[in-house]
Amino acid sequence: MESLKKAISLNQAAELSGYTQDYLGYLIRTGEIKGIKKGRAWFTTEEEVKDYLFKKKVRHQEFAIKDFFSPTRTKKIIIAAVIIFIGLFFLLSSLNKSKVAPAKEINKGAATSDGGSLKIN
Repeated sequence: MESLKKAISLNQAAELSGYTQDYLGYLIRTGEIKGIKKGRAWFTTEEEVKDYLFKKKVRHQEFAIKDFFSPTRTKKIIIAAVIIFIGLFFLLSSLNKSKVAPAKEINKGAATSDGGSLKIN
């Protein structure tokens, strides 16, 4: 551990981290945070507390990413994307068929059987 001059009490570490003194003492005893015991009180450094908070945040983000891309969720995302793609494909193809009339049909409609005169209604 760094020098005792930079050591802070668990009360100060609790204010810094938002954890209780008991939990910080537990972290020191389990080796998660470096600390020393002087008499009946535990001490650590501000740097150790900040390092622990950073490691916990990074570890949490890694688990969140792994959880988001879990095999079951990935399978569901792929299935949903395929269903949406197929649905959009059929929807757009049916819209294009109903809106666009082929040129041959337009020309047939323009030519009439009575010698070329068109009737406008």
